[in-house]
Amino acid sequence: MKKVGMIAAEPVRRLVGKSREEIRRNGAFVLFCFVLCGGIVWGALSSRTAGLDMLNRLDFILQTNFELRCSQGPASAFVSSFASAAVFMLVILLLGLSLWGGFIAVALPFFKGYGYGLSVGYLYGAYGFKGVLYNLLVILPGTFISSAVIAAGALCALRSSVKSTAGLFRSPVRDDPKEQLKRYLLTMLRLSLLCLAASIIDVLCAFCFSWIFDF
Repeated sequence: MKKVGMIAAEPVRRLVGKSREEIRRNGAFVLFCFVLCGGIVWGALSSRTAGLDMLNRLDFILQTNFELRCSQGPASAFVSSFASAAVFMLVILLLGLSLWGGFIAVALPFFKGYGYGLSVGYLYGAYGFKGVLYNLLVILPGTFISSAVIAAGALCALRSSVKSTAGLFRSPVRDDPKEQLKRYLLTMLRLSLLCLAASIIDVLCAFCFSWIFDF
């Protein structure tokens, strides 16, 4: 029986071991995801005092106006969704090109999470289960991808700033600055394409499910 138990437990041990290894390997990204989750929690708590006027004011940057999602056409929904993500990615790109900007970029996943938490908290408080269902079907799929991409972009910007700052005090310079800049820009381009995909998913979810809800 002991041998059978050991054989049955071996796959579980391997899975746990691989999970721990992945967490250690991607620990910095996991930390940025925690910053993002902190923003979501803070936004959800702040939604108690938020109103539609506040959601409308923050909509261009944070995509908080859920009523607009229901009434927009596919083209307008795509443009507004991608514009929101593009603003974040542009700010992250510029911060990563400066010596100290990457450290400021750490706060952007929190800000992105805050907008999502604010919208979801308001939906839940105002419409209960109906608001939660709307979030799961319409808002969450695209937002999940774009939020993860913004967290990855902020991490990339931080690493770029750290490498640039370290290059000032390191002699000789280990990495070619041009090659380092090229890698950074290509990474940000790939992340921007993922934001584009997230916006397409946003539009598809809104097109498929938003007609179900009447707020």
